[in-house]
Amino acid sequence: MNDINLGATIARERRAVGVTQGELAAHLGVTKAAVSKWELGQSMPDVAQLPRIASYFGLTLDELFDYRPQLTEDEVRKVYVELCDLFAENPDAAYARMDDLVRDYGSCWDLLLQMAALCMQRALSEPDRVDELMGRARELAERVEARSDDVELVRSARVTRAMAECQRGELDDAIALLESVKPARPLGVEAALAGMHQMKGEREACLKLCQESLFWGEMSVMQSIATQLPLYEDEPAHLAALLRAAEGVLEGFALESRQPMEAATFYGGAATACLHAGDEEGAATYLERLAKLLERHDGESLLFPRPSVLYDLVPDSATVDPDLKRVAGGLFGAFDMKEQCKLAVTRNAAWAARADDPRFKPLLDRLAAA
Repeated sequence: MNDINLGATIARERRAVGVTQGELAAHLGVTKAAVSKWELGQSMPDVAQLPRIASYFGLTLDELFDYRPQLTEDEVRKVYVELCDLFAENPDAAYARMDDLVRDYGSCWDLLLQMAALCMQRALSEPDRVDELMGRARELAERVEARSDDVELVRSARVTRAMAECQRGELDDAIALLESVKPARPLGVEAALAGMHQMKGEREACLKLCQESLFWGEMSVMQSIATQLPLYEDEPAHLAALLRAAEGVLEGFALESRQPMEAATFYGGAATACLHAGDEEGAATYLERLAKLLERHDGESLLFPRPSVLYDLVPDSATVDPDLKRVAGGLFGAFDMKEQCKLAVTRNAAWAARADDPRFKPLLDRLAAA
């Protein structure tokens, strides 16, 4: 819990109405030194003064004390894990607990954003409540955006809102929100900062920044390629270049063993893109690679990444907290990530039309059985 911020509130409100410490002291019948000590947190006003101070600034006593219960980062994480466990046992009780937490810690911005993320994650396993859950996520994010003075939290809140609006089909609103937090061009802050640490001889600080940048860069490249594949199905040269680039990342970063979900997503998208492009050999190759990958993994091993020597100094970036791995089943419920990888291929009309094709039927059957 944070301490009561009485002195900070008096100082803030006094400046807001444009009075000096001396003028406030004269109104209350105390010395200027007394007001100064209040604002510095060196002493507290006499209890009889509290209603007068609140009345002078037009505040309630709660507002005067600016009492905002807070949770630490570790406490927020613990609450999140506890809620995930509770969702596995009793979803109604978990939702009630979320409501209590939001009421009790309504100004703990980290907690509100985590609760918004949890609502969005629950929507994956409760499709009949998508609108309700996305609405709750949006409201929580809006509160953080409107009231937090932390720039990074405001950015995170806008991204959360954008994801919720996208899920609700409000694409124009989602795009506008993301455009508002996207820099005009990459700033290269991490590379510049890493170089400065290197110049100072701070090897580990330099390497940590480089490893973080490499990790997020790897993910960004694969996501960008996956998005572009269906958009270049009619341009063979461009499609081939994208596939070649992805193959380099797959091999260089050992994604099949380290990030199997990323590899599976790419294989499914590449198989479909090749099929649409008329490249049946490529389509069959990627479909077989997808089937082989899914045969080796269950839902959990598919979803969670493995450690890599490339990221030994930033293990939190490339590994999953054991508690979060444990509660994932309760969080996502019946949402089967492995099945989603299969559906991404089989629900595509082009594959449905080739379901009895001798070239693809054995592979599609193998994929279904994986």
